[in-house]
Amino acid sequence: MASPMRSLLTDLSRYVRCFHVFLAKSTEHQTMKQFVEQQLPGLLASTGSGKSAINILSVGGGAGEIDLQIISAVQASYPGVAINNEVIEPSADQILKYKERVAAASNLNNVKFTWHEETANEYESRMKSEKKSQKWDFIHMIQMLYYVKDIPAIIRFFHSLLDAQAKLLIILVSGGSLLYHPSHFSSSHLQHMMPNGCMSNFSSFVFRQRKLQIQLQGKG
Repeated sequence: MASPMRSLLTDLSRYVRCFHVFLAKSTEHQTMKQFVEQQLPGLLASTGSGKSAINILSVGGGAGEIDLQIISAVQASYPGVAINNEVIEPSADQILKYKERVAAASNLNNVKFTWHEETANEYESRMKSEKKSQKWDFIHMIQMLYYVKDIPAIIRFFHSLLDAQAKLLIILVSGGSLLYHPSHFSSSHLQHMMPNGCMSNFSSFVFRQRKLQIQLQGKG
């Protein structure tokens, strides 16, 4: 009898190789780049207003390609404002590539980077054990909810870290995709996971023709 299929999450280096194959065969990053350049600046219009520094938390930042595009969009909206960008990423190899990408960039003088080699759940456990209550102006969770056992709980935790007028961005493959959608949830499912009183600030942007779903939820 054949052995059951092994999860990619048991081997991070193998997962990264497979993910690069997925990127090469899809238009995922192009779609996200389109969203970041065309829609994200307007959606973050009030997030950093009047602030001397903007705090960004990247959950599952990978090698940083999309993260740096997001930072560029924030810089364009708030020229000269300091940015504190912290990254949660369990793969040491991805963090190394992220650091190399930052070192090669020329427009990040006002950005402070901090990397945490851990999963979203490990970050939550550490924050709770250390009794830390860091608030964030912008939190993004890009293509990472597939690897979380308790999705509603992790979304509620990160939502609780939002400062006033802050935004939580979630990007995932849409339910219509055959590439990979193990969670089988959509924007309607996501709305039911959100804490009470925040749904008036929930927006969904679905690029169904490219099998990518983007949700932005605010706290105001």
